[in-house]
Amino acid sequence: MYSYLLEELSKAIGARLLVSFEYEGESHVVEPHLLGQNKQNESCLLAWRLTKAGQQQGWQCYRLSDMQHAKLLDERFSKKRPGYDPYDSTMTRIYYRI
Repeated sequence: MYSYLLEELSKAIGARLLVSFEYEGESHVVEPHLLGQNKQNESCLLAWRLTKAGQQQGWQCYRLSDMQHAKLLDERFSKKRPGYDPYDSTMTRIYYRI
């Protein structure tokens, strides 16, 4: 499951596909930008969270171990979001990035 999730998220980043998943009991739709390992040695997805009712859009780092029901959507995003750093200093290792 875990390697499958890494593979699918890498595909989404490469193709710039939106991804939906459950995280901490809430549904999320994101624009994935970077997949890596944080300073706590956790595999994480850095993504731009899209606006939903009651939520602000913006950057968030999601631990892959806490993601459930991840699905690549048919909708694409076209550009990198403001503030994106492909060399994100919160990551000790980068697996895949835009």
